[in-house]
Amino acid sequence: MFIGLEPVMPHNRIMKRVYLSVFALISLLAATPASAREMLASAWLDFREAKVRLLMAKPDAKAGPVLAALEIRLMTGFKTYWRTAGDSGVPPTFDFAKSTGLEGIEVKFPFPSVFDDGAGGKAWGYKQEVLYPITATRTNAGLLLDLRLDFAVCGTMCIPLGGEIRLDPASATRVPDDEAQALDLAIRMLPVVLAGDAKPALLARRLSPVEPPQWSLRVPYTGDISAFSAFPEARGFLEVTKTEPDGDGFVKITISGQSAPGSGGQFGPVRLTYGKPGAAYERMIDLDGAPASP
Repeated sequence: MFIGLEPVMPHNRIMKRVYLSVFALISLLAATPASAREMLASAWLDFREAKVRLLMAKPDAKAGPVLAALEIRLMTGFKTYWRTAGDSGVPPTFDFAKSTGLEGIEVKFPFPSVFDDGAGGKAWGYKQEVLYPITATRTNAGLLLDLRLDFAVCGTMCIPLGGEIRLDPASATRVPDDEAQALDLAIRMLPVVLAGDAKPALLARRLSPVEPPQWSLRVPYTGDISAFSAFPEARGFLEVTKTEPDGDGFVKITISGQSAPGSGGQFGPVRLTYGKPGAAYERMIDLDGAPASP
């Protein structure tokens, strides 16, 4: 199973898949938090710029849900990337083809930060440390989580890294309780997925005549606007170029973009992730059908 940067899928398919995966996470936490179970870890895979390992809450002997995570610890001065990298950078890719006794393996992405990419643009990702929660379903007793990971870290220059990490629960090392609690926290910090028609509605208008295309979007948000970020994903490239207050409990963002070659200028369903760490949301929006601003 290979997991990387997916093309944006039709709305119904992507929302059904996301709802099921989020429900699985909530069910796992409600049943037994990771911190209340024995937490297992693979050996570290060490690079000069980072080290990575797999974590797993000790699974039940019978078939059922499995909760795990990929942990990346970055050396000082380095950063790595979200599922979309921004102006530059390389998103991670995950290949679980050699795993056994598991099905439906999915990697979750925590809410990212925005940082300078060193070339005049903005990149989306993480500094210092990141835990990517992983969900799966156990199918038999021969459980092995095997990950071929390819990712990039950037300091003054970007460096591609890759390697294979294996976690066999029968021989894995137990980790301290505080590291199990870190996985619980990483899960609870994931963006909350909302239906596309959730209230309040996101009011988008196309700013015309403007090329490349731009849209104005009113987004619900309370708190310090300097902590707010928004990340649009679609076919082609989209970015938020302006953020400003827009009345009590809202911000107005301006999205600018460039459609993909051969798309006829269409972006398709857009996945918008917005908010701040610990209070972030994700929902699908339609920019192609947005009315022109009067």
